[in-house]
Amino acid sequence: MRSELGSLLMMVAAGLAPSLAADKPVMVDARIKLVSAVNALGGVGIQLEKSTHVLMVPSDMLTEEIAYHGPARLQLIQMESVNTPAQADPKAETKERPTKRALAGSTTSAKKPVYVPSAKPPIGWIDLPANQGTSHLILLINPGKDNGITAITDTPGSFPPGSNRYFNLCPFPLKVKLPSGDQPVPAGAAKVARPGASNTEFYDLVITSKVGEEELTAFSGRIFHQERIRKLYFIYPAAAQSGRIRMKVIEDRPEYEKPPAGLPTGPKEQ
Repeated sequence: MRSELGSLLMMVAAGLAPSLAADKPVMVDARIKLVSAVNALGGVGIQLEKSTHVLMVPSDMLTEEIAYHGPARLQLIQMESVNTPAQADPKAETKERPTKRALAGSTTSAKKPVYVPSAKPPIGWIDLPANQGTSHLILLINPGKDNGITAITDTPGSFPPGSNRYFNLCPFPLKVKLPSGDQPVPAGAAKVARPGASNTEFYDLVITSKVGEEELTAFSGRIFHQERIRKLYFIYPAAAQSGRIRMKVIEDRPEYEKPPAGLPTGPKEQ
């Protein structure tokens, strides 16, 4: 009897194992940077495996790199601040002293608000590839459009600092003219190129569009170049088949570096 019961329990456990494994979400690793295609997004978060990463997504530059370890379906969610209950004062009769304003450079800071995930639907989501190692991605957030997130592959070394990445989102081909040479960018394609300028110098950027057999000047300007910064140019049509364009330029700056010791400082307060 015991042996039959033991066999039955083993069979039940074996039957439950696949369903339990199916219910457990697949975890993936990725290195991600985010940028908003519309306005800056504040008070948002990314659900990790055991916590929520709260951040602000700018619209003119990439966020700092985030080491993502969480479900294969990455979700950008709305966060909301909550008030934490105040602790009882053991000396109720003692009046609270006014808090002095912190001086510039002081380590004293105001109490940060506590954020929790909102019950609202996700702002956007995307399914990351599983079983492919660590992905390197730039996530373009566009709330209300499809699933709200577009992933751009950012393989290390393919888009180094000092270079530009041009995304042609127009229905017609473009040609990016740089000091380093002309770069044709077909409709719906992207091209990475170095401008061919020295660090901290200006260079001429000309973008032409081709509608039919006619090549039109769509943009012409002087651009300031920095070797430590890389830029993304999202090029949209201003009007269908007109050859005119509009651009959104996004910078990716290196993470903040602490100034070397020994630099001169301002006068000390008396």
